[in-house]
Amino acid sequence: MEDVLDIITYLLDHLDDEDDESLERHLRAVGFPDDDIQRALDWMAGFAGDDQDPANRPALRAYHPLELQRLSVGSRGRLHELERLGVITPAVRERIIDRLLALDLEDTDLPTLDWITFMVLANESGPEALWVDTLLGSDGQRLLH
Repeated sequence: MEDVLDIITYLLDHLDDEDDESLERHLRAVGFPDDDIQRALDWMAGFAGDDQDPANRPALRAYHPLELQRLSVGSRGRLHELERLGVITPAVRERIIDRLLALDLEDTDLPTLDWITFMVLANESGPEALWVDTLLGSDGQRLLH
């Protein structure tokens, strides 16, 4: 799974909007394995076409047993805190959970959750995405803790 995260990070750091075929050729040329390239592109495609209810009413979240297994208590607490503070909406929370589970990790630590949260918010349109730019320092390193 580390390779998939490496590919996603590489895509964000080095490539602009290109079609999947061009991205695949570029990633192969750099030396990433085909299986990992496809998993990374599939993961990135998960951001497209998800229209949520614009009302985003507060909701109680009951976790599925698989989610309980994959999302640590700390991760679930962080998601709840972000939602309570108004940083994320219920729809954004669901997108974060979806993207975390799509990585197929055994357990999610807080730095991984923070990174995925940043990725989801960076791909959102609307007011909650406006603060994302402030999470990066002048050197491009994330400041999200």
